Amino acid sequence: MKEEKEINEKRLPISEHLEELRSRIINSIIVVVALFFISWFFKLRILDIIKKPHSITMKSLGLSQSLQVLSYQEGFYAYIKLCLMTAVFMAYPVILYQIWKFVEAGLYKKERRYVKVFVPISFIAFIIGVLFGYFLLIPFGLQFMIKILGGGIQPIITMSQYISLVTLLTLALGIVFQLPLIMLFISKIGMLKAEDFIKWRRYAILIIFIIAAVITPPDPFTQVMTALPMIILYEIGILTIRPTKKAVIQFSLLLGSGILLIYIVFLIYTLPTKADFLNSTGVVKMLPDSGTNWQPLSSESKIHNGATIKTGKGSKASFRLKDGTYVIMDVNTEIKFVKNRKLDLINGQILLSIKSDEKPFMIAANNNIVTANDSNVDVRISEHTVFVTVTKGEATVIANGEEKKVFEGRQLRVITGGEPANIDSVIKWAKEMRKKLKEQNKLNLSWWEIKNP
Repeated sequence: MKEEKEINEKRLPISEHLEELRSRIINSIIVVVALFFISWFFKLRILDIIKKPHSITMKSLGLSQSLQVLSYQEGFYAYIKLCLMTAVFMAYPVILYQIWKFVEAGLYKKERRYVKVFVPISFIAFIIGVLFGYFLLIPFGLQFMIKILGGGIQPIITMSQYISLVTLLTLALGIVFQLPLIMLFISKIGMLKAEDFIKWRRYAILIIFIIAAVITPPDPFTQVMTALPMIILYEIGILTIRPTKKAVIQFSLLLGSGILLIYIVFLIYTLPTKADFLNSTGVVKMLPDSGTNWQPLSSESKIHNGATIKTGKGSKASFRLKDGTYVIMDVNTEIKFVKNRKLDLINGQILLSIKSDEKPFMIAANNNIVTANDSNVDVRISEHTVFVTVTKGEATVIANGEEKKVFEGRQLRVITGGEPANIDSVIKWAKEMRKKLKEQNKLNLSWWEIKNP
């Protein structure tokens, strides 16, 4: 009764309420505008921070890390958007305070006490939501969207589209992470109970997926990655209102299922890494399957199916495939990672130490093919020579149109690039040719002496 009397004393006419609201909005706008101009001076640094998930994703895939603009004015508008969203992020505590001051007069003393506790926690939840989007959702979502394209497609990411994606997702997730606090606050002031949230769960999940579809790009992985945290937050809200043993078990099952589902979807719709770069001398370059420009290869680079690796005049490189096979490239060598356990030697020299695996391994070099199935095999291929050593199992060599088997404990050396020849016959032929050449030189000299005594 005392609290109702206190509110009635503070109750203002509608005109004064509107004036108060107008004042709070103007204060918030002034802060946002001031922070916008401050952000403008640091726009390049802010862009570097925003661009980090994109750079990590593209670098891991061997693609260009630069953002594109499709018109002269697009970059300017993109910077305006970037600085405006940055200003909103930075002004969030002030905006939250202005909202609190506006609604404070309409709350009971007990409710104001709750708000004073929830507001700092709300800010922390907002930061957690932003960090979740920046470090988890956005990097995984970008990798999914690029990798699902497959080979032969060169993505063109515009600056404006990327800034919109990152800022919208992070801002939305920052707000979404307030959900448990809002549910707990509603419960504390007596508007709804835990049973009400449980009864409306299926409708809440439907609304969550609709929201996820609106605020994310049109791909299932990113939508699921956005919707699942929101569903988990909804369950956390129910758990904080009524922390029963049954609710804890249900939440644990939901959390585990959500993490497992995200992991399975990510594995299904992304391309596995083909090989890990180990070491090199000189500059080694890589051409991704979906790329058009050669890029320097480093220890942080990820090699996927379809990638082509090239060493120069003074460079060598070594790799380890995911099955444990070692690959050593000599100078002026170019190879292509065709698919799992299949390589093409385009030119140069290569040394392979193939590890036993149930899946067959194949290395193709011009018209020569070496295959090994569940075997340990060392293979050295140069311009005109194929040398195969089998330490376990067997290998098949197809060279010069002929198929040969190499069994465990055996070696095979094949000369390619022509039919085998008798070395003695070749030496004899060379001597005869040199003799004829000398005789011809003597005849030419005699003719010259007769003509010019």
